[in-house]
Amino acid sequence: MTFLKENYPLVAFIAVYLITKNLILAAAVWSAGSLVQILTSVFTKQSIKKSHIAYFILGVLLVVSAYYFDDENFIKWKTTIILWVGSLFILFRQLFSKKYIIQDLLKANDILKDTAPHSLLAKINWLWILYLIGFGFLNLYVAYTFSTDVWFWFKIIGLFASTMLLFIISIIMLKEHVNLEEPQKSDSQETDSDKNDSQE
Repeated sequence: MTFLKENYPLVAFIAVYLITKNLILAAAVWSAGSLVQILTSVFTKQSIKKSHIAYFILGVLLVVSAYYFDDENFIKWKTTIILWVGSLFILFRQLFSKKYIIQDLLKANDILKDTAPHSLLAKINWLWILYLIGFGFLNLYVAYTFSTDVWFWFKIIGLFASTMLLFIISIIMLKEHVNLEEPQKSDSQETDSDKNDSQE
C-alpha cells in the first residue's frame, strides 16, 4: 500500500503505455498524477515533497516539448535528467552536509549502526553517484538505438533490477555495521511474559 501511495503516478504511466502504446499520453498521465500528489498534500495540509514538484514541472515541460515537436525522445530524457540531478544531489549532500545516500535508505528501519566509518559511507556514495551517471548515459543509448518498447522495458525492469543490485552490494559492504536481526527481548520482558503465561 505504501508503494502505491507514493508511486501511483508511475503505476499509471506503466498501465497507460501498456494499454495505448502512446508514450506521450502515458507521460502526460504521469504528470497529472504528480499534480494530484501535490494537491493532495495541500488539501490535507501535509508538507509538499520537493520531488513531487520537480517531477511535475519536468514532466510537463517534456510532455509539451514531445507533443509540439512530435518527438517522444523528449519523454525518454526524463529518466536521464532525474538520475543526473540525483547524482548531483547525493554529491552536494556529501560535500556540504556530510550525509550519505545509504543512511537515508536504511534509517527508516534503524538497520545502519553508528559504527559505520565515514570513509566507507563516502565510498558507497561514490558508487551510487557513478551508477546514476552511468545509467543515465545508458538510458540515452537505449532510447536512441532501440525501439520505444525495448526502452520502456529497459527503464522499468533494468532500472529497478540494477538499483536493487547496487543496494545489496551496499549492504554487503556495510555487513559489519548493519543490524539485520530482530531485537532481542530483555530479561525483564521475558519474565513479564512468563508471568502472564502462568497467570493464564
